[in-house]
Amino acid sequence: MTNTSPTWQDRQVIDLPGMRVTLSEPIAVGRSRGYFWFPNLWQMPNGDLLATISPVADIHMSSIPYLVTWSRDGGLTWSEPIVTNDGGQTLLQLTNGDAILLPYDLRPRPDGIGAPYNLIPAGTRTVEYVPSGVLVTGWPGPLKTVIPGLDMASFSFNGQTLQLADGSYLATVYGALVDPPGYRIYCVKSTDGVHWTLDTLIADNTCGVSGKEGPTESALLRLKDGRIMCVFRVASRANYGQCWSSDEGKTWTQPVAMDGVFSVQPSLAMLADGTLALAGGRPGLHLWLNADGSSLTWQHIDMQTHHNTCHPREVIAPYTEHNHQQQTSAYTEVIAVDDQHFLYLYDRIANGWHPIPEEMDDTNSVWLVRVTVE
Repeated sequence: MTNTSPTWQDRQVIDLPGMRVTLSEPIAVGRSRGYFWFPNLWQMPNGDLLATISPVADIHMSSIPYLVTWSRDGGLTWSEPIVTNDGGQTLLQLTNGDAILLPYDLRPRPDGIGAPYNLIPAGTRTVEYVPSGVLVTGWPGPLKTVIPGLDMASFSFNGQTLQLADGSYLATVYGALVDPPGYRIYCVKSTDGVHWTLDTLIADNTCGVSGKEGPTESALLRLKDGRIMCVFRVASRANYGQCWSSDEGKTWTQPVAMDGVFSVQPSLAMLADGTLALAGGRPGLHLWLNADGSSLTWQHIDMQTHHNTCHPREVIAPYTEHNHQQQTSAYTEVIAVDDQHFLYLYDRIANGWHPIPEEMDDTNSVWLVRVTVE
């Protein structure tokens, strides 16, 4: 009897100083004629993979829907997506085994800002909408309004979360105050994942990393030496900013600009031996690896070229001076799934930021690559 179960097919071997990297053929997580982009990815304690995908245009909404899909076989096959609201970009794993999908767009509340969230009970693949929501308090002043009349504060949960040495949880929010102006990233802390308190300023538009937007989307990672690293966006097509904390997020080093590592929402992961991965892009799709765990020097892998080589009938057109709407949002995710493997997630958008016209025979899609490091 022939085994027809899908398996990872290795397609490219790349020798880098200190490591050999093998990239699998990209596997399609899903497709749609509608919006199907800005993907996110996590591994749950039982080994299941959870992905969320945005099915709507890139516009401000007070409540954002997300598609939620699961894989039980390490990313080779995926469930039919379900739809939820208010929670699809940031996941917090609680010590009791439950997980919380934190809301992206937060709304004014009497004591601060908050929004509904989604609860994933331990060991399940169910997503429960919790309308009572999370609350973030401790703001130093009035928050800037994104769009007048829209029930939406300017700050959003974004990026990755950590558990601190004292058992509490650390996350980041970004947005803008009325005064002083400009975007900024704060640490927020919680003991239950629901009630959050503003804690430390990580970076603002005076941080010294140049970019017309200022610090916004970010990623957190605890390094093997115990320090916490933050990598953040300052503008599309600008190098990321980077800083570190040696005291559980209480204080942060002066941010520095990374060299040739860019530009929209970063994602960080680490293998057990300390090997680091950083995913990002725009223009292009990229993976950067750091073999010694220092987080200082990064070796580059062009993931867009890898996709195009493997799938010439579904090429992601490159960014050029005449083609500013390349066929990917460049919002990527990278996670470590065991001692030797990362998974890298990205999207292909057939008609750029625009809907696919009726006469266009194509789909939007999300793809997954297994990255083996030796």
